[in-house]
This record gives sequence, structure tokens and C-alpha cells, in this order.
Amino acid sequence: MVTCYIRSEIEVKEFSAPCERTCGFLKWADEVDNVLDLQMLAIEKDTKISELEYEGDVLKGKVKKLKQTTTELEDRVAELAIENTEKFHAMESMKADKKLCIMLFVSWVFFFAVVFLFK
Repeated sequence: MVTCYIRSEIEVKEFSAPCERTCGFLKWADEVDNVLDLQMLAIEKDTKISELEYEGDVLKGKVKKLKQTTTELEDRVAELAIENTEKFHAMESMKADKKLCIMLFVSWVFFFAVVFLFK
């Protein structure tokens, strides 16, 4: 048994086995079976690159839409905050008006009670 150095497409490994290239288990890096196979491999890689570039463009479009939506939502939240602040101030002034009316009513009741007591 002779120690062989098998060079696969991924990495170099030391492998103790008979140095026979006919087993077909591993494809030797320096062995070219068919030029058409290599051409197909190159075409497949180019196709994969094109697909990934297309997916990247689609994702960029989605990110752009999401940023636009985020900006619109932030603007809407700011508008709602202003509206709510205005409503809060209106409610506070209505509370003050209500308290003032109650105090006026109580003072009139007290006034009439004093007038009827001293008559």
C-alpha cells in the first residue's frame, strides 16, 4: 500500500490507499474527463452568480420600499403625537372649565343659602 496525496476540489488530504485513479470515488483535480463537463460547470456557476445578483437586486428593492414605508410611518406617528397632544390640552382645558362651572354653581348655592338664612 502506497500513501497517496488526493487533491480534491475542496482541500488537500493525505490518504493511505493504493494510488489508483480508476475507482471513481474522488475526482482528481488535475484530471479532466471531459471539456464539456468543465464548460457546463462554468455555465452553472455563471448562472448561479446571475441568480444571486438578481436576488440581491430584488432585496435592494425591498429594502428601499421598507425604508420608504418606515419614513412614512415615522411621519404618521409624529402627526398622531401632535394630534394627541392637542387633544390632551383640549381635555385639560375642558377639565378646568368643568371645575370652574362646578365652583360657580357651588358659590351660587352658598349665596342663596346665606340670603335665605338672613331673611
